[in-house]
Amino acid sequence: MEIGKYGKGDLMGVPTFLETGHMTEGFPIRVIHTGEQFNFAAHWHEEVELVVVNGERARIGVNNEVYELVQGDVLLIKPGDVHCFLPGTEYLTIILFRLEWVTGNVAADPESHDLRELFHKTTMIPSLICNEKNLDRYIKAISEEEKRQQPGYRWLMVARLYDLIVHLLRTKEPTTEPCASKETCNGAKRFEFLESVCEYLEEHYAEPIKLDHVAEHIKFSKFHVCKLFKETKGVTLMEYLNHFRIIKSEWALLFSQTSILDIAIGHGFNNVNSYNRLFKKYNGCTPSEFRKKHQTHITKYEG
Repeated sequence: MEIGKYGKGDLMGVPTFLETGHMTEGFPIRVIHTGEQFNFAAHWHEEVELVVVNGERARIGVNNEVYELVQGDVLLIKPGDVHCFLPGTEYLTIILFRLEWVTGNVAADPESHDLRELFHKTTMIPSLICNEKNLDRYIKAISEEEKRQQPGYRWLMVARLYDLIVHLLRTKEPTTEPCASKETCNGAKRFEFLESVCEYLEEHYAEPIKLDHVAEHIKFSKFHVCKLFKETKGVTLMEYLNHFRIIKSEWALLFSQTSILDIAIGHGFNNVNSYNRLFKKYNGCTPSEFRKKHQTHITKYEG
């Protein structure tokens, strides 16, 4: 396994979106099996993501790094970390679970502190260690229960998840960067802040949003909104908003016959000139050129 810098256009410098609605209501675990080629845009969510490489290799970007993984490697992605699956990724088993459901109301318990420390940063577990510690046994047990879905399978999946977490706690390498309680608190607050701001922007992107509106919505000063957002996302709030608007407008260009002017106004831009300028900045072409180039190859929108 190799870790490289993501370089130009790294994940902290492009818009990355909060992924919601992907978990079954009332159930804290989701298992995903991917195919021969699996690419997924930069995103983040509140669940822990455990990725097992079943194919020959995988390339996963997390924040500003790219993890070059091989068969048998496991990547634990902590909640809130921006990540994407890059070309060259194949045959994964992905287990998503909500950490707060596991810890419950025992946040002050010493073992819960150990658990939070285990997931306080994204960690790669090499295939050699996975084999030595027999982690595959616990991961397969969860996956098999999800596949078979026999009576009581959800209860058993939760039980197997506890088995896996306890096994990870007992076999993990000693950490060289202890997770201080103050840092944990700050991280949680930053996650709540970022979640609240992104949800607001993505719900109101078509409106003439001003910084005052965002600050009033989350009850922060404008200064702290700008400072925290730039520190956390790597781009300014308005850069994030405008890039999100551009991406949303691409769908309108491809799957509708709406005029460029109406698309610009309908996606929060004051005029078509500013829309054209920003669109070219992110796509290297104008909206009309983008539509002409790509729309001819699309016959049906599959959703």
